[in-house]
Amino acid sequence: MEEINWSGVKGIIVRHMFAWRRDLDRLVDAFWWATVDLVFWGLTSRYVEQYNLGFDIVAVFIGGIIFWSVIIGSQRDINMPLLDEAWNRNLINLFTTPISLVEMVIATVLLGLLKLTMTMTFLSLLAFLLYKYNILSNGFYILPFFANLILMGWTVGFIIDGLILRYGYKIQAFAWALIFVIYPFAAVIYPVGVLPKWAQVISRLVPASYVFENMRRIISHETVNFNELVISFLLNVLYLTLAIIFLKRMFRQALKLGKLIKLN
Repeated sequence: MEEINWSGVKGIIVRHMFAWRRDLDRLVDAFWWATVDLVFWGLTSRYVEQYNLGFDIVAVFIGGIIFWSVIIGSQRDINMPLLDEAWNRNLINLFTTPISLVEMVIATVLLGLLKLTMTMTFLSLLAFLLYKYNILSNGFYILPFFANLILMGWTVGFIIDGLILRYGYKIQAFAWALIFVIYPFAAVIYPVGVLPKWAQVISRLVPASYVFENMRRIISHETVNFNELVISFLLNVLYLTLAIIFLKRMFRQALKLGKLIKLN
């Protein structure tokens, strides 16, 4: 197994943390869009609530948006450090040092967890202040919920990183757009059962769908299906393993073709 140079990992983390302090784009990405979604869907749920649907529609909408933000945040926090290095023409400099791809990935994951913690803390407090929604009402299950959503975000992030390394800037928009291909099948604010039959089949292959289904069970005071959470985790492990293999192959291909010098 490759030995990890933790000094290199620390160096990458410190470099990006200094950039965070004066990078408005990162602040907007971390807090602004998630806040807009929270306010918009919160107001929408308050409007729908007057029709007395028999369950807490506000909790369904707000909980769905917060948990979906976990996926988006963890995915983008994997992609943005790579894009930042690429935009600054620093990839070739980075990888001519003793830093390896594994160390870059570890640093990116740790940075992402730090940023995600700040974002989720902010959104959870805002949801409580505006709509009296307490994310801790999910109890113990918040841990497997968050774990599965983060793993899914990392999977998509590593795939996008691999594509960027291989095909360059022309597909960098995937860092913002690709995750929304999954959105309809994740059943964020509606049950899987409302989807067409063919879409339900796809939904069962999306790990996040099991999380959102069980989140709604908690809101409706039903029993959580722990077996579904295990299925979600196993799917995530499979997808994440394949995504890392894909990233490593694309990185080797990028080195072979000289893509790190100019990603276009």
